[in-house]
Parts: sequence; C-alpha cells; structure tokens
Amino acid sequence: MASLSLHDDSMTAAAPVEVRALEQFVTFTCSGRAFGIDIMSVREIRSWSPTTELPGQPHGAKGVLDIRGSVVQVYDLAVLLGGYGSEVNAGQVVLVVSLDNQDVGLLVDTVSDIIFAQPEDLRPVPGSGGDPSNGMVSGMFKNEDRLIAILNLAAMFPSYAGH
Repeated sequence: MASLSLHDDSMTAAAPVEVRALEQFVTFTCSGRAFGIDIMSVREIRSWSPTTELPGQPHGAKGVLDIRGSVVQVYDLAVLLGGYGSEVNAGQVVLVVSLDNQDVGLLVDTVSDIIFAQPEDLRPVPGSGGDPSNGMVSGMFKNEDRLIAILNLAAMFPSYAGH
C-alpha cells in the first residue's frame, strides 16, 4: 500500500528571520570623553550662543535660550557628569534634545559623527547589573579604537521625563 505524506519538503517555510534594526547615535565629546545619544532624541545642533542666566537655576544649568519661540534650559554636560564647568568657547555646540516633548540643551565640546550600531554591538555598563535604566549611561559600544558611552537622558533629567 502506498503511503501519502502530508508534509512536502519543497513547501517547508523557512523559520522567520529576526530583523534587527540598526540603531543610530549622534556622537560627541565632552571633557575629552566620547558619548552618544539616540539620534531620535536630537532635535537640533546649534553653535554656542550666550544664555540668559536665571536665579535659582538647577545644578549644571548655564541659562536659557530662546529657540524658535520656546525657552530652553541649557545644561553644561561636563558639570552634570561630575566634572568642572569651564569657560565656554566659540567652538562648543548645544545639542537640543527632546525629552517627552520638552526640549533641553546640552553644552558639549564637539559633535563627532552619526554612528550606526547593531543591537548586538551594544554592551552593558559595568556595575549596572544589565539594567540600562540604572544610571546616566545606558550602554556602551566600540567604534574604531574607542568606547562610546550612550547617555540615558531620562535618568539624567528625571524632572523632564514622564511629563
């Protein structure tokens, strides 16, 4: 008696391929260290212009700028990361980033590049227990001969996140 197979090897579908998107980061330097932030949170890169200082500013704040009709608080990233603020020079730039639809400015030394990274290229921060929300740095990746720390903007600015 002939047997009838209900399984045709020529019609077998391949297992679904996991599509992993490239992640894009804007990289920059601050106090000689390399950092990156998700490109989707960057609204604008501006040349430094003097800010208006306000009384009772938050820690690390340089003042505010009027950017297309919106008043934006600008922070010295070096101070926020535990360093010392220095005199601002004309070559520095302000990264305007969006946190839950609120813009914040970050004073950095230079913007370096836009980097594409595979998710498997990202590494956990030592001591974070693998939890990317556990501090100011959410992860790291290697680009050429340097490690770039990815900043966790929500952890750095908890008063802006979740509004």
